[in-house]
Amino acid sequence: SKSNNPSPQSISVTAYISGKERTRVRYQDTEYYYADGERKSRTVTRYSYAERDILRMDVNLGDVNGPLSEGARYRFPFSLQLPVDLPSSMSCEGQGGHCGVGYKIKAELRGNGGMFGRHKVEQAFTVRSAPLPMQPVPNLVPPLTEEVKFCCCFSVGKIVMGARVVNTRIGQGETAIIDFACKNQSLRQIERAEVTVKEEVRWSAQGRYNYSSRVIANQTFRPTERWDKMDKGAMKEQKERSRNITETLREEERKLLQTIHDAIHDGRHRALLNISPSSLQTYQGLLIQVTHRLKIKVYTGGSCTDNPTIKLQLYLGTPSSLLSSVEQQPGHPSSVSPDGMTIPTATGVPMPSPSAPPLSSPVPAMVTPSAPPAEWVGAVTATPVMVGQSAAVVGGNAIWEAEEEGGGTVPIAVAEIVPTLPNLLKEIEFAVSPLASVQKRLEEDAWKLAVFYPMTPKQYASVVKAVAIEFDQPDMAALVAPVVNACNFTHPYVIAALRVVADWIRTPLLSKVLPLCKDLDVNASKIKEELSDWELVCTQGDFEQCGNNDWGPDSPLLGEG
Repeated sequence: SKSNNPSPQSISVTAYISGKERTRVRYQDTEYYYADGERKSRTVTRYSYAERDILRMDVNLGDVNGPLSEGARYRFPFSLQLPVDLPSSMSCEGQGGHCGVGYKIKAELRGNGGMFGRHKVEQAFTVRSAPLPMQPVPNLVPPLTEEVKFCCCFSVGKIVMGARVVNTRIGQGETAIIDFACKNQSLRQIERAEVTVKEEVRWSAQGRYNYSSRVIANQTFRPTERWDKMDKGAMKEQKERSRNITETLREEERKLLQTIHDAIHDGRHRALLNISPSSLQTYQGLLIQVTHRLKIKVYTGGSCTDNPTIKLQLYLGTPSSLLSSVEQQPGHPSSVSPDGMTIPTATGVPMPSPSAPPLSSPVPAMVTPSAPPAEWVGAVTATPVMVGQSAAVVGGNAIWEAEEEGGGTVPIAVAEIVPTLPNLLKEIEFAVSPLASVQKRLEEDAWKLAVFYPMTPKQYASVVKAVAIEFDQPDMAALVAPVVNACNFTHPYVIAALRVVADWIRTPLLSKVLPLCKDLDVNASKIKEELSDWELVCTQGDFEQCGNNDWGPDSPLLGEG
């Protein structure tokens, strides 16, 4: 800052750092009017606006007391640590509306004495979210049997297929590894199998929505001999066997599942899917939702036949390769959560407001701040201020909405912070990062005593299910497990969680919570009763790592008796 005449007796500088979700929704409305004595109507375009605070930090940068000389220069250096759970800056347009997550810093200079008054300046900056954890979240899709129909009515056989995504948490610009296996038991030849990733963005204001979507990656699998169609004789024989449910038929079905399982893991039927660096990151806000879906589609020969499909979710974020070497070291205190998941800090870089086209902004590069201009070298420098992330207010459920004409705001009431399960669920719903929000509550004795220690299996499952992004549900389950039931996490809690999550989350969840289950040695069989044959195959290693090798007379690994 540079002082002006008349000189004030003292000055004070405060910085305000903020982050917001902002949306504009375009919609069509019917307007009525009178012309020539008649009531008529016409379609008009209107806009609704909404915004929500996701970050607020107020920092006192310092004070200068005493008369200030004309032309004096003062510097107020500061540094701050952004919260770990901030979403990346982003913007998107579609259907005439737009949305974005943006951050800015505003500095206010106040002087006492003279006619100095207040002076403000603000600067937008880009935030890149914390890199994804190093630990992968795989998705092993159980084999699906899809009937192939001709003209929507006549069955011409079936196709059995399965897939594995080595890691469903993928960084922008990174490569996703997809393994696919397929057995054709139909009269139609498989012509090709394609995998695509589609990005969908949805934003709202005053109950209205706009939408945008695009494909950000696609690839074709290499064909194999299992794609060949069956001849009519083999098809007839298979149908006759299927009419008699015998142990031999069941054994054939188990062997087919094992064949699919082995083909998925042998790495010979693999596609490398390059994710566009310009893709947005997965985000679940109150006003903006960004989702990414992977689809594998099998195209069969002939006209009017079905094309079986596998669909699953991906989570896109900042590449884990951007973790510093220190943060990647096990046990680093500032970057590892209690369950071992790496949680680095978000990073921010001052730069002009983004002006790139929607959906085309690459991952922002890290920029080294420049030195002050030469004329500021001799400036009076205040004591540097360092602010930790504890000073930040993150998230909340207050939304401001208005019409184009400048209507009033409609704030949503903020939940009380009394330690109760309903308030915890509400905090999870409105949190920018549910994991960080619950971790904060776990550090407070009042919440542990009133909410977590007496938590029942049903309540535990409701906490896990409350996390909107399914990828984070296993981590939430592992985060809360050590303190439920007065630090006595047992098999009923595992079973309750399994029953509320999506099918594909069940095996990753088990991998997280089985080591925490205190009665696994005597009650593992009750957990196994909840699992399908495929899930038993996928989790045998997890049970054995926890010291449980009792699989009864038959191993779930098909073919081993």
